[in-house]
Order: sequence, then C-alpha cells, then structure tokens
Amino acid sequence: MTQLNPEQVKELLAAVSDAVPDAMTCDQCFELISVFADSQLQGTPPDVSLEAVATHLKQCPCCAFEYETLLTSLAVDPQENG
Repeated sequence: MTQLNPEQVKELLAAVSDAVPDAMTCDQCFELISVFADSQLQGTPPDVSLEAVATHLKQCPCCAFEYETLLTSLAVDPQENG
C-alpha cells in the first residue's frame, strides 16, 4: 500500500473540505447545461436556479467534459465553416 506524502494529504483534505452536496443528477444537469452555457457565452451571471448546474460541473468530470465540448461548439462562428 502506498502512503501519501504530506502535500498530497493537504490537497486531499482541501478537496474534501471544499466539497458541497450535489443535489443534481447527470440527467438533470444535461437538461440545463445549454441554458448554463448560453449565460456563460453571453457573459451574464447564471440565474440562481442554475447554481446547482455550476456545483455539479465542479464535481462531475463527465458533465464538465460535455459542458466544455458544448461551449467549444457554441463558440464556433458558423460563417467560418461555410
């Protein structure tokens, strides 16, 4: 069994202490992710109702990847492809 060094323990404890309960499932996040992405691209702060999406994206690598992919696709100018 490998032991953690003091820096790794410190990082792990920081990650655990920063964790907040995630009340949203991936399916629920996926339903709202486009609305959340639109607010980000427009530079407006997300509505209070979308705070759960932001929390979920911080804690779920799969949904975070989908979100980043969506942002990338939305940021592409359709005129550049045509």
